[in-house]
Amino acid sequence: MLYRLLGGVLLAAIGSSPAQAQRTNEDVVAQADDAFGVSIGNERVGLYSASDVRGFSPATAGNIRLEDLYYDRAGSFTDRLHTGTTIRVGLTSQDYLFPAPTGIAEYRVRRAGKKPLVSVLLGYGTLGGGRIEVDAELPLDPDRLGLTAGIGFYADELPAGNGGYFVSLASAMHWRPGGDVEVIPFWSRIDGIDREAMPVFVPGSDRLPPRVERRRFIGPAWTDARTVSTNMGIVTRGGTGNWETALGVFRSVQEDRTGFVDLVAGIDPSGQANRLVTSQPSRQQSSTSGEARVGRRLIEGNRLHRITLALRGRDRHNEYGGGRTIDFGPQPFDAPLNDPKPDFSFGRQTNESVTQWTPGLGYGLQWRGVGSLQLGAQWTDYRKRIFLPGGNTAEAHEQAWLFNAAASIQLASDLALYGSYARGLEESGIAPDTVINRGEALPAIFTRQVDAGLRWVLPNSMRLVAGAFEIEKPYFAANEENRFVELGTVRHRGLEFSLSGSPAKRLSLLAGAVFMQPDVTGLPVEQGRIGRRPVGQTGTILTLSGNYDVIAVEGLALTFAANHRGNRLGDRLNRVMLPPVTTLEAGLRYRFHLGEVPSLLRFRVTNLTNAYEWQVVSSGSYAVTAPRSFTLFLTMDL
Repeated sequence: MLYRLLGGVLLAAIGSSPAQAQRTNEDVVAQADDAFGVSIGNERVGLYSASDVRGFSPATAGNIRLEDLYYDRAGSFTDRLHTGTTIRVGLTSQDYLFPAPTGIAEYRVRRAGKKPLVSVLLGYGTLGGGRIEVDAELPLDPDRLGLTAGIGFYADELPAGNGGYFVSLASAMHWRPGGDVEVIPFWSRIDGIDREAMPVFVPGSDRLPPRVERRRFIGPAWTDARTVSTNMGIVTRGGTGNWETALGVFRSVQEDRTGFVDLVAGIDPSGQANRLVTSQPSRQQSSTSGEARVGRRLIEGNRLHRITLALRGRDRHNEYGGGRTIDFGPQPFDAPLNDPKPDFSFGRQTNESVTQWTPGLGYGLQWRGVGSLQLGAQWTDYRKRIFLPGGNTAEAHEQAWLFNAAASIQLASDLALYGSYARGLEESGIAPDTVINRGEALPAIFTRQVDAGLRWVLPNSMRLVAGAFEIEKPYFAANEENRFVELGTVRHRGLEFSLSGSPAKRLSLLAGAVFMQPDVTGLPVEQGRIGRRPVGQTGTILTLSGNYDVIAVEGLALTFAANHRGNRLGDRLNRVMLPPVTTLEAGLRYRFHLGEVPSLLRFRVTNLTNAYEWQVVSSGSYAVTAPRSFTLFLTMDL
């Protein structure tokens, strides 16, 4: 039924009259308010992303917000569902009820415009892959009811020479029955097909792996993964007088129907290594979550008071374990593994469930021309039950108060100061594939964050944000037995800067920097079992992105970007240092008309200097990153 609805929306929009441009107007550099991280469509700029904010992952920590509401996401969203991602930290996170210590990744569901529209994207790259995306908007009643739908087909080519196919679909409805009431039901799905496992190199000593040729696949062809990510739910919000209500109920499922891990382990000085391939039985992560709110506004002259009562909840279920590893013996570390697929006999799996309820009370004050104040208190009840293969069970139960406070002061019309404190109970993710407890859901952790800074509007509408932050969390890494466990406390203390705007005519610019000191403390550090710096974490991030409109050619803009990451440590004992790396990008954007159809052509070359670096998968485990490549996208708004 959902597929028929999606197809009907696409056909109806195609059969309607032409509309004004939509996706051809996407320009992530020009539309970003700051350099802390924004994605629009298939373009992303900034310091941070949904998987990395100040050195931690909002997605892993459970800090996803959809339409401003709490969402415990198990399966990935598709871009066909949402308009993009915005990272909220520092001053921008103060607009959110109960801001989280790891930052917030905000998503918005696509909405239909006033006129029917079909946007088509045809793309080549990266690394020789391709894509076709079709998004439709159908306003059945421009002021009350609209439908959106999208479908995408992707052939991915990856740095290690592996690849796969993906199909993504999404549909949503926006209904405004009257007043301030809005109802948004939605559904999305991503199917991953025939994606071979990426070889992971484990030198087994205090050095990096020997350099390997990128885009040359050495894994067995039968390590194909089959995955399905599904998200669905409904958002409703409304109000009457000074009362406001909001409700979101969501269902998210990640199915890994087949999965493999390919390890090139114990590489010796002669270049010999053992090939270990693990096959995983079908496993699933699923979550039902949501949030209900009721709030009251009080206007007092230039002051707006808001009191909000909220309830967040989730019921998550995970399956993991039961995989089987086969050792294919020693061979040259970079030789293709062409052995036939063996018979993998799986073991029994571990099942676990997490139930969490969190009521909270928040107070907000917006004082025009003076500043703002946000206070929040939550009480959380967290319960995890683990059902082991032998029939035994284990249980963890936490109850705690969580507090947050934030304030900003408007010193002048162009200058504001801000500061905040937050304590949270967050998820810590799952153990990586390279450890013996791969896929195991890690325990929930208490986290703490303090930050402060300023926002200054400069001449030519340039915006500067400068801040300092400190975040503390329990530290997880692989121990001596290669089991991923808690090994101390990690603290990220640093400075972050964002500069955005148009410093000169026809030039849009985004620049950002993070200077951070990541530090691990605890008994394992004192005993010499782990080093003082966390695995894979850099202390320096620099980014610069820009567009320059060419005056001689209407619609043509030159694009450029530079990204720098400082050195990183590759193992838990801090013996392996990965050098700093800088990557450059260049390209162009050309807006034009194919007949009467608004169109956008985008060309981009990434990693211009063909810089070579290793990605740290976990302690002592590495994967190759992408060489120089290019993309070519044509977008049309029909």
